[in-house]
Amino acid sequence: MKRIRTDAWVIILVFAGSRIIYQLSGLDFQYDALYKYWQYLDVDTLQHNLLRGVWYNHAQPPLFNLFLGAVLKLAGGAAPAVLALFFKLVTLAIGFLVYLILRRLVKHPRLPLVLALFYLLSPASMVFENELFYTTFISLLLMISTYMLLSLGENPGWKRAAGFFLPLVLICLTRSMYHLAWIFLVALMVLFFYRRRRGLHKLAVTGAVAFLMVGGWYVKNYFMFGEFSTSSWIGMNLARNVFHDAVVTDSSKIESIEPFSPITVYRPFITGRYERQFAGKNDADLLSPLKNDSLRNLSHISYLEVSALYLAACKEHAKAQPLGYAKNVVQSSIIFFAPATRYPVIEAQAAKIRYYDLLYSFNLSHFAKGKTARRIALTVSALPKFLLYCLVFFAIGKAMYKKQRPELVNRFLVAVILYVFLLSSLLEHYENMRFRFEIEPLFLLLLGQAWDGFLAARRARKEEKAKPEAIPAGLG
Repeated sequence: MKRIRTDAWVIILVFAGSRIIYQLSGLDFQYDALYKYWQYLDVDTLQHNLLRGVWYNHAQPPLFNLFLGAVLKLAGGAAPAVLALFFKLVTLAIGFLVYLILRRLVKHPRLPLVLALFYLLSPASMVFENELFYTTFISLLLMISTYMLLSLGENPGWKRAAGFFLPLVLICLTRSMYHLAWIFLVALMVLFFYRRRRGLHKLAVTGAVAFLMVGGWYVKNYFMFGEFSTSSWIGMNLARNVFHDAVVTDSSKIESIEPFSPITVYRPFITGRYERQFAGKNDADLLSPLKNDSLRNLSHISYLEVSALYLAACKEHAKAQPLGYAKNVVQSSIIFFAPATRYPVIEAQAAKIRYYDLLYSFNLSHFAKGKTARRIALTVSALPKFLLYCLVFFAIGKAMYKKQRPELVNRFLVAVILYVFLLSSLLEHYENMRFRFEIEPLFLLLLGQAWDGFLAARRARKEEKAKPEAIPAGLG
């Protein structure tokens, strides 16, 4: 207990000191994202028409807009300070969870503190906690679920079961990538593991409630918009990957237009049937081409048509040129392992601590000029993380095969990491490093176990060599 208290103070003091230093380096909270990011509703809607705006929003899951609207309503003029403090506390909480979970997973006394500080001192942690976005919020929810999963034990109770499933529900209602099928498969994995243990019915009931909570929003979107999803943007997201580097000169094809362009650009391709259907229901958010007076409104109802057209074009292109799409998937897979500070939206912030980022993250792109040089720098910068992932997954897989590590927790960690890697590589382009950073704390839990196993094996070899050789009977 004394060590825990000491380590806790070390975490708090290092976190506070590092944040003071980076504040002096020029990093500041990017509150203006509230007005600039496509994912958020018009600020006026968030402040004065929140529930109606969220109900009619087909573009994004509801939770983060609800959170932003609640802060704006309750905090008023103090909202920027409240949000800045909230995201700092989120990072600190993740650091503590890395520490607490690793204390239960590893035997080495110092590894939990080392890896907790490794996360807190990461340039990406420092930059992302200053971005008004849900990246670290998702990380926190994943870590809470992991902690509760580790606490289920032989006889899971209602509170622990809810503590595991509720964060997963919140994740699905925050980011569309975490699909209804994802929470179903996670629940199935946990129930299969507990199939012969007490408390199975509690997990089954809680998992079913979680599935229905998420599924309810899918059903609402299906009947309202014809989309069994929490986001209508899948076609546009996929198009950025499928048509990356493809030259389309035929202006009669929608793929000749950059995805997520202003709705006015797509007028020749759409019928406007959704606009006629929803006229008068939520005009400000569904029918206005702009939000916050100047930014394209990607919650416009006609993006339902646009995204569907992109999705059809993607399927046709992928069938006609599968190797081209495969090449883009490989590129996205490489990007996944690139330093998270390469994420375009935060690059300007990361540039303020470029030398620290170079040393810590091996981010060579700070010093690369031109498209070709930046691509080479990105690939080289991704190599260390790729090799580290391969080594850790090999070590964890070997330990799980020999049943030397907690089986269920590691199944969950590996499954989530592989899910995010595969889905982001197939559907996204040039945001994958952010998706990897979102699950970075989960990977640190695997890294800690692999490192602990390596140290234990080395100690065992040393002890074996130090043993005196047995003297044969009859001699001496």
